[in-house]
Amino acid sequence: MSRTTTVIASATLIGAGLTGVAAQTAGVANAAGCEASSRATKDAGLGVTHTYAKSVTQTAGAGAKVTYTIDVGTTGIGNPYVQSVTDIPPKGFAKPTAEATVYHVVGGRKTEKVPVTAAGSGWQVSTTGWFVNASNPATVKFTYPMPTFSVPGLSVTSGGAEVTGTVGVSNKLPGLTACFLTRPISPGEAIGSVGDDLSSSGSTEQIIESTISSVIKGIMGGIGGGLGS
Repeated sequence: MSRTTTVIASATLIGAGLTGVAAQTAGVANAAGCEASSRATKDAGLGVTHTYAKSVTQTAGAGAKVTYTIDVGTTGIGNPYVQSVTDIPPKGFAKPTAEATVYHVVGGRKTEKVPVTAAGSGWQVSTTGWFVNASNPATVKFTYPMPTFSVPGLSVTSGGAEVTGTVGVSNKLPGLTACFLTRPISPGEAIGSVGDDLSSSGSTEQIIESTISSVIKGIMGGIGGGLGS
């Protein structure tokens, strides 16, 4: 079985029972072009390159919460200060909460909650200046409540991102998108007790496949391998 098929079919069994397998098969087509992360670079001259990345959990329970992570970094001798990061979420997403992990002169890298304000079609966090160098990117996480009308089996792609700051780090990045697959909500997500690592890219497959992949393969063989190989 393909990795995507295993993840989707397994998640369906966990959340909805064996009867959900056939229905969830339709979601495999949606998964084909669903990339959970994207990256971009900007040449700032003098051997300095600014880097940008956006990522999201590989799967998320429909009606739960989803977190987008935006990283702004640099290479070489560059040391810009990031002054704002704006995330453009999928349509229909309400105001998020946010936290930033950035370098401080006293105490080094720290994670702290930051206020969010509306900015065009997205949501922005701002500061007088977060220091960035080759060892210390600025990382901002935006956590959104998923729309209540969301249903399992769909791919959801975000908009891009925008960054402002000093030393050429400012950039508009409409193509810096991230896509996740919806699945049935888990009991833990329903009460808000499940962290990102349940459904993050990489760990989802490890958790699900290590516990029930053999069961899934047996079921697929029993129904003629209808989910493909």
